[in-house]
Amino acid sequence: MTRTQMNCFTAVMRTLSFTKAANLLYTSQPAISKNISKLEEELGCRLFQRSGSSLTVTEAGWILNEYLEMTEREFQKMQEEIRRVSQNEGRIIKIGCPETWNPHFLYGILKELTAGLPELKYTVESYRLSELLSRLAGGAFDAIITHDFYASSNLGPEACPVGETGCGLLYSPEHFPDITSPEQLATVNFLVFDDDISKVSKRFGGVIRDACEDFGFSPRIRSTLQASTALFETSNGKGVMFFSDWDSPVSNPIYGYVPLKRRLPVMLFYYPDKLTRETRQLVEAAKKRSAGK
Repeated sequence: MTRTQMNCFTAVMRTLSFTKAANLLYTSQPAISKNISKLEEELGCRLFQRSGSSLTVTEAGWILNEYLEMTEREFQKMQEEIRRVSQNEGRIIKIGCPETWNPHFLYGILKELTAGLPELKYTVESYRLSELLSRLAGGAFDAIITHDFYASSNLGPEACPVGETGCGLLYSPEHFPDITSPEQLATVNFLVFDDDISKVSKRFGGVIRDACEDFGFSPRIRSTLQASTALFETSNGKGVMFFSDWDSPVSNPIYGYVPLKRRLPVMLFYYPDKLTRETRQLVEAAKKRSAGK
């Protein structure tokens, strides 16, 4: 199917006449007939029914017309997108973050990073860690922001610090009343998730153990594959969870939260070989912010 054939078909659709279509395209009527015949031969069906001087469109013709109209709309959208890029309107950066984070804190960091870059536009999507890393590696995200205990997991991306948070233990006050210090939860299972990435899980477990050592005990860690499962079990007194101050469940009234002494750095992760101009600006802003602190 050539562009000439498609133009001839569209002209005949508009005029329902081979002669008028020829006039519309400044060509001859035999040329129109030849191109339509070749198109019908290629598709293996009639596009128009000819009866004397009248011409009607077959069902196949209507289907082809619908397809060509859709193609034309997509072509126009493509032209508009190219025009937008050529006019330096800027590309939208896609950033990922953990599914449990409270957006209030994240947007505070992003607002500060982009304060000197008013033309920089971004969107944020949240997923569990395994999906974040997969999307970053596949190019669906330009960067992700998460905690630094994933930096040593040999998963590929480079990292730059952008902030830090406190951390603590989430528990059920209904099942564990009068909790004032983490060591009071020393005998309860510590529930972790994202266990499908073994290196990350081991690193995460190490962070929990280090934080609990400050209070003189070693936690009993049990894995669940979903954050929702771990939260449900926590609400029912079957475990506790390690969370940062940025996590949304911390502010949920059905949970209690007792702080630990550690601070958790927050990092911007990216692949240097996949940086766009806009993402490079974000990384440079993050490095500048980090160097100034």
